[in-house]
Amino acid sequence: MFQRILIVEDDPLIAMELESIANQLGYCVAGIARSFESARIFAPRADIALVDVNLADGATGPRVAQYLSEEFAVSVVMVTGNPEALGDALSGPIGVVSKPAKPATIEALLGFVIALRNNTPIAPPPELRLFSRSARDC
Repeated sequence: MFQRILIVEDDPLIAMELESIANQLGYCVAGIARSFESARIFAPRADIALVDVNLADGATGPRVAQYLSEEFAVSVVMVTGNPEALGDALSGPIGVVSKPAKPATIEALLGFVIALRNNTPIAPPPELRLFSRSARDC
């Protein structure tokens, strides 16, 4: 199944790196959003989203994650430099990965998320900290 990736990141260099990794892995990037509003524009085109916490409009990443997952059934993973600040009970995202994330981490992460979307149970990559709700609910 073809999966479209939305990158929600306000740092242009990190966004371009994530886009490059996704493209090299054969994924289509649905867009790069820098804020909650721009994420709303790309939301209908996305299947999976990689979302930072701090965006151009502030610490709106968790709100973006909840919106994408609840309104559009997008599978969301937070990608942030400060994962400890998120706690364990976010509503919406599957889990969190620390930045900077290596290409192999992004590849394993996307494979895991696609397996979840296809109801194919596989072990999560070690770099992914799952949130307390069951990842099978995604």
